[in-house]
Amino acid sequence: MKVYKIAYLGEDKDVILALERELKGANFKLVAAPGDYNGIRKVAGLNPDLILWDLDNDPEPESFSLERFRRADMKGQPVICVARRGSVKSAVRCISSGATDIIFKPIQEPFIPRAAVALNIGELQKRLNWSSSVIDDTNNQIKRILANLKDPAYIVSPEFHILYMNRAAEEIFGEGLRGGACYTVFYDRSEPCEVCLKSKGPARWRAVLKNGKTYRFVSALVTNSSGEPEKIAIGIDITPDQEVKKIHKTFISNVSHDLRTPISTIDQYASILLDGLTGELNEEQKKCVEVIRRSNFRLFNLVENLIDANRILSGDFKLRMEITSVREVMDLVLDKLKAQAEDKGLKFEVEVPDELPRIYVDKARIAQAIANITGNAIKFTDEGRVQVRAGYMPRDEGRIIVSVEDTGIGIPREDLGKVFDLFYRVEGDRVYVEEGAGLGLSISREIIRAHGGTLWAESVEGVGSAFHMTLPVYG
Repeated sequence: MKVYKIAYLGEDKDVILALERELKGANFKLVAAPGDYNGIRKVAGLNPDLILWDLDNDPEPESFSLERFRRADMKGQPVICVARRGSVKSAVRCISSGATDIIFKPIQEPFIPRAAVALNIGELQKRLNWSSSVIDDTNNQIKRILANLKDPAYIVSPEFHILYMNRAAEEIFGEGLRGGACYTVFYDRSEPCEVCLKSKGPARWRAVLKNGKTYRFVSALVTNSSGEPEKIAIGIDITPDQEVKKIHKTFISNVSHDLRTPISTIDQYASILLDGLTGELNEEQKKCVEVIRRSNFRLFNLVENLIDANRILSGDFKLRMEITSVREVMDLVLDKLKAQAEDKGLKFEVEVPDELPRIYVDKARIAQAIANITGNAIKFTDEGRVQVRAGYMPRDEGRIIVSVEDTGIGIPREDLGKVFDLFYRVEGDRVYVEEGAGLGLSISREIIRAHGGTLWAESVEGVGSAFHMTLPVYG
């Protein structure tokens, strides 16, 4: 059992005797020393758990201060002042100056309960001091890291006042701006930005800064040593990405619209040939024309995907929302998908319970996403099965989950996080044999996101993949 050391700094023998009588036999050890410089230094060397300071040590009791103990390296010990009865003014002065408690002499009331309370307060104060030091060290380390970043970074208070900017931010906005409102200094606005007003926690946004460059900002909440929240934000220069996107948008728009007319013409003339309007075709000729039509249809789908991709890049992605069911959405594409799977000799399974809650979606767009994901599963599965399942998740006020699982070639771990990027295709001889421009999954992800849902993938290379999408339940 720990023995707590109590140091009495004073020369009142009655106080010493009273304390010795009460503490005898308990897990307390009393040490007495004069209340002068040498006495304080002696007690400090013993590292006491609790200090009793007799106000008779001071010519003026109102001059009590904890600094004398802190200078002697007694940093966190609680202090109880010992005063003469009737010294109310001195007692108030002690408590307001940081003393934990005050007892009056001659000591008549039990002391041990008062000591226990003071010791508990002292332990709590030590923990708070330790936590504050950890927070201060962490914040200082964060600032050292931010100072060495080449990207702009800053810290603001909950009232949007600038508390810190690194050198990169100062080069953009100027120095000596601490204390100013971030929305005024950074964006020349008269009120906080919508992102900050709507998000009290971490956030992401884009902004064009004074240097004319586009930055993607990410922010996080930190706590200072006083327990007050602060927001730290770091910007990443994405100007080159923006330029590439402009090139993508222009190229896609021009190419896709220029291809629509010849594709439509090819389909019309293939239909004329198959209908025999220019003369009957033999079976071999009909097969050749059918190949032309199927290839033209794939080209048509590719162009439509390019147009959708361009809409995503342009932010012009419109939805026609209606209340429907998962089964109704699935019925738009299941027959075609089943035929594709059967053509490859795959087992195609669908599990959609009838009692699932209804959803509020663009039926055609969600069907397009399901078709893209399931079509990929069929494309990259040579044997086994492709399974489409739907279920209900009660979290977040209810969500529908649709999963597409296959026994195909799988996705390498290093590519799993990139398969939803626009135009991305997994490298590998087996993959490149298959057709596609790397658009389907990216478009599907944007469709699901536009509905407030999530799309993610799981895969083991050589075993198979599973794609999961969630959609909010209607109402």
